[in-house]
Amino acid sequence: MRELAGRIAVVTGAGSGIGRALAGGFAARGMALALADVDEPALAETARRIRASGADVLEVPTDVRDPEAVDRLAARTVAEYGAVHVVCNNAGVSRMGRSWDIPLAEWHWVLEVNMWGVVHGVRSFVPHLLEQPEAHVVNTSSIGGLVSAPFIAPYTAAKHAVVGLSKSLRLELADRAPHVGVTVLCPGAVVSAIDPNTPREGDGPESLPPEARKLAEHARRTKHDGMAPEQVAEMTLEAIRENRFYALPNADKLIPLLRADHDEVLGAPLR
Repeated sequence: MRELAGRIAVVTGAGSGIGRALAGGFAARGMALALADVDEPALAETARRIRASGADVLEVPTDVRDPEAVDRLAARTVAEYGAVHVVCNNAGVSRMGRSWDIPLAEWHWVLEVNMWGVVHGVRSFVPHLLEQPEAHVVNTSSIGGLVSAPFIAPYTAAKHAVVGLSKSLRLELADRAPHVGVTVLCPGAVVSAIDPNTPREGDGPESLPPEARKLAEHARRTKHDGMAPEQVAEMTLEAIRENRFYALPNADKLIPLLRADHDEVLGAPLR
């Protein structure tokens, strides 16, 4: 999808971080925007900033866990602009702890936002994208969607699911609608509002197991060493324009980890 000017982009999780940066990148290329987030003040601030650049912005408070809310986001976007060309299913959250200790409510919350939010976005928007001469879907996963780490099992499970969903979606569209591209965004460390090492709701760091406390402290020390969201957005826009499936910003440590995973699989005895 080489030409972005004059087209319409939708971004969920637009209230901060990568979502806000994506909105800014699209606006800078002359696109109109429908922006969504469950955090209404943060969404309003993003919309204010983007409008100040001269872009046309529709803000739609949306909880991506609710399929009807995502349907309303799609309907309002089409009613306002008459079309949709790029959809970024970007909203994400996380919690930390041992897999068996994390409350089920938090498992559901992380999976509902990170995985079901993408499912809802695909179901609500892809039928509209099929009607365009060219269009693109961006699903935000993570380096954690390709390799695993301890103490963030809900996040890792959801992000792996996003990669799998995106692979299937690409194959389905290649057969039915090759003019609709798919990118799965798998960044490494990014300076953003989401923190994969956040303690459980209402708990302090002392509530975490010792290994998790160590990891959380390391994350706090290195939080500002990650890639800027604006850099991630630029790499994502490049992937859209070049119709690349994987966007891997700041994932310099990914290759050896992937090789180790694959070597383990290929080295398993076959029966």
